[in-house]
Amino acid sequence: MNKMRFSCGCAMAAIATVALPAHAQSSPRPKEAPPASTVPVADEQTADIVVTGFRGSLERSLNIKRNATGIADAITAEDIGKFPDLNISESLQRIPGVTLDRNSFGEGRQINLRGLGPTFTLVEINGVAGTSNNDGGRFGGSGGGGGRGFSFEILPAELFTSAVVNKTSLPSLTEGGLAGVVQLETPRPLSQKDGFHVTASALGNYSEINKQVDPRGAVSLSYKPSDSFGLTASIAYADTTFRSDTIEGGSWRAFSNSNTGPIRATPEVRAALVANGPRYYYFRDQRETFGTTLALQARPTDTVELTVDGLYGKLKSDRTALRDDFAIEGGANAPTNITIETIGGTNVITRGDFTNIQQRVGANFYKTDETFLQFSGNVKWTPTDQWTITPMVGYSSRKTDRTFDLYSFRLADNAGVFDTGTVSYATRGDFLDFRSTGTNLTSNPQNFLLNTFAFRPTKDKDQEFSTKLDVQRTFESALKSVQFGVRYSDRNVTRTATDTRLNTAAGVRAITLPTLATVGGLVPFHVSGGGASVPTQLISVNQDLVRSTYLPNGLNGAPLAGTAFRVISSATPAQSYDVTEKTFAAYAQAQFDIGNFNLVTGVRFINTEQSISGFQVANANLASERVTPVTFNSSYSFFLPSMTARWEVARDVVLRAAYGRTITRANLGDLAPSESYNGIDESGGRGSRGNPALTPFSADNFDIGGEWYFSRDSVLGVNLFYKDIKNFIDTTTFVETRTYPRQADGVLVSGPITFTQPVNGVSANIKGFEVTLQSRLGLITAALKDFGFVANYSYTDSSANFALANDVRSQGLPGLSKNSYNLVGYYDNGKLDMRFSYSYRARYLAQFADDFGIPRFTDPYGQLDFSANYNITDNFSVQAQVNNLTKSQAVNKSSALYLPYGVAELDRRVFFGGRMKF
Repeated sequence: MNKMRFSCGCAMAAIATVALPAHAQSSPRPKEAPPASTVPVADEQTADIVVTGFRGSLERSLNIKRNATGIADAITAEDIGKFPDLNISESLQRIPGVTLDRNSFGEGRQINLRGLGPTFTLVEINGVAGTSNNDGGRFGGSGGGGGRGFSFEILPAELFTSAVVNKTSLPSLTEGGLAGVVQLETPRPLSQKDGFHVTASALGNYSEINKQVDPRGAVSLSYKPSDSFGLTASIAYADTTFRSDTIEGGSWRAFSNSNTGPIRATPEVRAALVANGPRYYYFRDQRETFGTTLALQARPTDTVELTVDGLYGKLKSDRTALRDDFAIEGGANAPTNITIETIGGTNVITRGDFTNIQQRVGANFYKTDETFLQFSGNVKWTPTDQWTITPMVGYSSRKTDRTFDLYSFRLADNAGVFDTGTVSYATRGDFLDFRSTGTNLTSNPQNFLLNTFAFRPTKDKDQEFSTKLDVQRTFESALKSVQFGVRYSDRNVTRTATDTRLNTAAGVRAITLPTLATVGGLVPFHVSGGGASVPTQLISVNQDLVRSTYLPNGLNGAPLAGTAFRVISSATPAQSYDVTEKTFAAYAQAQFDIGNFNLVTGVRFINTEQSISGFQVANANLASERVTPVTFNSSYSFFLPSMTARWEVARDVVLRAAYGRTITRANLGDLAPSESYNGIDESGGRGSRGNPALTPFSADNFDIGGEWYFSRDSVLGVNLFYKDIKNFIDTTTFVETRTYPRQADGVLVSGPITFTQPVNGVSANIKGFEVTLQSRLGLITAALKDFGFVANYSYTDSSANFALANDVRSQGLPGLSKNSYNLVGYYDNGKLDMRFSYSYRARYLAQFADDFGIPRFTDPYGQLDFSANYNITDNFSVQAQVNNLTKSQAVNKSSALYLPYGVAELDRRVFFGGRMKF
């Protein structure tokens, strides 16, 4: 990573050095044109005052919203290279109807739109669909994969000038976003000021939990010698250390299901729910991100405009998930000193003592090397005043290489006998308090012996080539324009995976091998409110020491004497796939303008062809194992009609109505004919299986709303929406027996695996409304002219006909929060601007089938952020930003009874630095 850091620093310095001598050649600065909306707009009102800073950003965003034909919201940069937030998704959550999926560090990762998860929102960058990194989800590892949801972590916000969220459809919009389409745009040269200009920012990023400062910086330049040619370029770099600490009880399930030995418990106890995996998690991520953009625009004639955009992103991540746990799921004896409470009609063991329990120190190490590359080119040709012809070609690629190491050590007594001591737990509000008489997880690493090691590297690639042609003919009549076009795309997603284990060799006792004391250490640990039983340090695993001790010859050489590799031969074919998706689309739409009434109507036709290749494995891990390559081919077509109306009933009042049919295709990974599972011991484990027969979701969407723009930068708006979703992809859960190596010793055992598999057939609907109020307080009194606020509230509800009785998704689809709101209060006098931003979302279903198929919910979460900028001169300013000002914690619950699952301590981060422009 040091090489990457050095290269980024050199690149920034080079751009700055080239730019400085050109300052004297800069021409006077005219008013900067606001970013153009990427949705059809009416004629914009002329602005006679240029407003900069945060207020200027709000005004430009409001201008896009007002003039959009459909229902849309926008976020625009305050200046080139200066987005309102340092994370794109954090900015998007300020928009009504948008909520965030956060990673284990509390950082925004993906967005949900109007109650639908990341898969249902198409993200385009400069008109090209963004590709996925097959993110494994909660731990950011290699599990799962193949999702269509866009992860924003790789792209610094400094690279973008605007983000438009289209909540209604148009025939000209690319299909694939059932919930909506997010259009991101990087700087365009001909929209910039004349001359040569450079902006540079340098920030320190202080982590309160790590007590350290990390660097972040960006440089942007624009060169526009005339109205017919221009160039923009930007680079951004950040080196960040993330950390969060978590106390978890895991999923709750019946005691008899959690234990497979000779249970000596009463039927009442066996049926009661038990916390199957009390544990402490220590998450840490050393992440470097680098991004750069380049854009060229030229107008060689009055009728031709050429645009070329390029975007490159690089992310390197070294992530640790340390897990010190007590596996009640594997115990065999009846608990003692128990308390059983009836919660929601179900008996729950809220406290108890357990013996013969595995007590483990384990660590997951993920190294990720991810590259995002995208470029596009288009020509806008207006051969006459009435005709506009725009051909475009684009390419997007995302490659992700991951290494995943799991190291697990198991508690034993001085004689090498495993599972000593008594484990106790008791519920306390959101927390599960637990302890063991065998270890305090701090002071006896010598008693932790080799349990199992696993090595599971993956390679993912998602690339798409697309080309399209748009043609528009305008008229001087009520029929304002006719637009038609075609689009073709070729997308390919591949994954390869392997799985290798290391265990004690046959006849060798783990006590004869190096213990955790040889390859471990201590890490700090703290969760506010965790209680006196929570240690302040945890025994940890050192990845480098493990590899040098147990793997002196690397993964391809002989391991330490007394240990043995086992290659899980079924893993490579079972978890590898190749999916190709080719689409053809054609559309036609017409716009009618009758006075102040605008109507856009038309239809989009799409045809999709898919070829899905993978392997089916029979008798996995047995001598009779058989691997068969399989290929599934499918095709389908849809007509997607839409109609959008905009009526300016008065000078400052706009009413809107829209209908449109939209689709989202199934996740490419879900289509793969693959199967993956992990078994712990004879008690079983969990797994997933793909389904190449899946067909797309489709929805009929109805919207109605209106806005009152009662001043230049003020609005009161209300939108109501309803989505009738067909062919909703359900997740079925079933149990099948599989054979796999036991974690403890690598011996092949058989046990029940709880599989999840996507299937078609469920219908669902989503309904809700959004309210927005934005204004400056100067409308009340001149003394408050520099103060203002933005407030919005969203209500979203759903119903669905799932096959399972009492299915938790019938109460709310995954990712759907019934209530969410944003409050922003700001002060901006042109020299100093400050704002407080608070975002809240109610409880939602985070994972339908978490550990052992039990659902996991995330409790209500609200976060307060602060930002300030002070312009010392016209060309230099200082800035500060604080994320998670009040140190909100993330709280998760298990099952529909909302039993304590986990509490995560999230960081408070302070950004401070300066910004210079020439």
